Amino acid sequence: MPFKAPLTHADLRFIRERQPWNPDVISLLWEVKRLRSILLRAYQLSGDFKRPAGITGELYDDFMKDLRGEPCVLERDDMTSTLIETPDKLRKGMAPR
Repeated sequence: MPFKAPLTHADLRFIRERQPWNPDVISLLWEVKRLRSILLRAYQLSGDFKRPAGITGELYDDFMKDLRGEPCVLERDDMTSTLIETPDKLRKGMAPR
């Protein structure tokens, strides 16, 4: 049985807003946050990982492909690109990129 689609940050926030009084929901959301941070650390370190030889190389490829498709990684990349965008108005003495 395949997994359901992964939840985005907005989905998780919506769940939190629907059940702010439920301590079990809050505990689960903190656990989700912790697991998402582990995925982000794995993504940050993925450039230094070496692809193993043999049959585990395919597992590594699948893991890296899945890691790049995780919502927390995609949201981080979107946020980073937004922050790096050229400002609408350049500051005095600032050359365009």
